[in-house]
Amino acid sequence: MAAALFVSGPARAATGPGLPDNQATFSLIGKYGVTPADAVPSSVDPIRFHFRYDAPSATRLAIRVNRLGSGKTIRRIVTGRLKRDRWQHLPWDGRTQRGRLAPSGKYRVLLGRIGGPFFSLGRIRIHGHLFPVDGPHGTRGYIGEFGAPRVDGRTHEGFDITAACRTPLVAVRAGTILKKAFDPELYGNYVVLKGEGERRTYKYSHLIRPAPVRKGQKVRAGRRLGSVGQTGNAAGTPCHLHFEVRARGMLLDPKPLLESW
Repeated sequence: MAAALFVSGPARAATGPGLPDNQATFSLIGKYGVTPADAVPSSVDPIRFHFRYDAPSATRLAIRVNRLGSGKTIRRIVTGRLKRDRWQHLPWDGRTQRGRLAPSGKYRVLLGRIGGPFFSLGRIRIHGHLFPVDGPHGTRGYIGEFGAPRVDGRTHEGFDITAACRTPLVAVRAGTILKKAFDPELYGNYVVLKGEGERRTYKYSHLIRPAPVRKGQKVRAGRRLGSVGQTGNAAGTPCHLHFEVRARGMLLDPKPLLESW
């Protein structure tokens, strides 16, 4: 995902004499911004707000994450008293005020003193999912597509993503591990993830070794779930991930989803 561009300051709100202290001069100094520019909520790579500020004294600040377009604030964070002219790198887990994963879309991050004017720290685009293979990858062509026929009369229930053996596999979304098992006839080492805040499950098959997670474990997006392998009935094929998606128990074609991630 793209790195955020930092903006150079100062960004200043000047007020006239005699105003209350919480409306006195406040400015962002140096470079400030939001990283990464593209992010997934509740990720192993957290969103961070970077800034330094100048004000008459150490103060509490408020951060607002607003949806572009509607301007709706989905999250408001109030800090403790932060020392002035010190670099701050504050994390955000990508969750709304109600603790839900932030919906996909574009957001503006605003910063200001309690009761004072707010300044734009930057923008961020939230994505709902990550791609499951963290490295160079390809496909097996028609034979690896959803619904492709098999010699025993079955049809292919997932989508095959080729990659070098041992390429990392990651959680496409924050969620809960439903199952971790070994199937010698078909799937080999596999693991099933239930996505948080949605009715989808994701099955990762042919892992080179058992997944380094346990049933019931909650994981963040981007959490390592294993490595590409050839276990199960994949021994005579190129190293690949067999990836299945179900919604309410019904199989879905993963390809359109993967192409959008």
